[in-house]
Amino acid sequence: MPGSAVSEAEIEKVEKLRGDGATKESLALSQELLERADDGDLRMRLLFNIVTCSAVLELDDVTVRALAELDKMPEPQFSRVLANMSRGHAEEQLGRPGKALAIFDTILETGYFEREDFRIHKYQLCLFKGQALVRLKRAAEGLDWLDQAHALYPSEESARDETERRIFGWVEPLIQTNRANCLKFFDRFEEAYQAASEVLKWTDGDLAALAKEQMAECRHWQGRIPEALEFYVEVKKRVPCRLVAEERVQTGITNCMIHLEKRRGSSRPS
Repeated sequence: MPGSAVSEAEIEKVEKLRGDGATKESLALSQELLERADDGDLRMRLLFNIVTCSAVLELDDVTVRALAELDKMPEPQFSRVLANMSRGHAEEQLGRPGKALAIFDTILETGYFEREDFRIHKYQLCLFKGQALVRLKRAAEGLDWLDQAHALYPSEESARDETERRIFGWVEPLIQTNRANCLKFFDRFEEAYQAASEVLKWTDGDLAALAKEQMAECRHWQGRIPEALEFYVEVKKRVPCRLVAEERVQTGITNCMIHLEKRRGSSRPS
């Protein structure tokens, strides 16, 4: 549509679609918006989104074209580093964490992420690398990178502008759900519970359902069965859910009920 500028709200919509797992829809809308986007920063965000979505969908020709467009932007090396970060994230999402780690380690060697103006990008990179390590069951290393990410922006007040606040809003919940997974691995159940509960401050979507499942599992392992059952029942109301397996939730409910029944049986007078 000639003369119709792309708005910040439209950019946020395509990014939210990608975050919600609607990758094809996000890609199609990004390509449509790119046709009429004149602002350099908005074009760059659309191209990064196209790189990520096309990589997840394994549309190599689309990825190559988007990278070529990024190479035309001012500071093409800067653009390429961030595009490769998006590619690495896509590899991790496709279940190829080893390949993702190789990409992340390569771009870390560029030195860009030590620049102060790259702080918000380093925040995302630490999350992505932490997630890849968690997928590889390297929990100690994963937790270290997730903690590094959180230390960069420990609260919303740490964000210096609206862009950083927007990124904080989706990165921080992912940091905390991944931290909860790592902490559970080390039987640090109360810390894992607290990490998962932080997620509920930022979202009530699918990630919140996953966080409540983590909270239920922590309380179960701590022997706080009534609390665990309450969380499991809340999560069951949310299925089907992209991030939660219904069978796992039902197993948790069943185990809680068995445990409570045994308690009642043992407390009855003989």
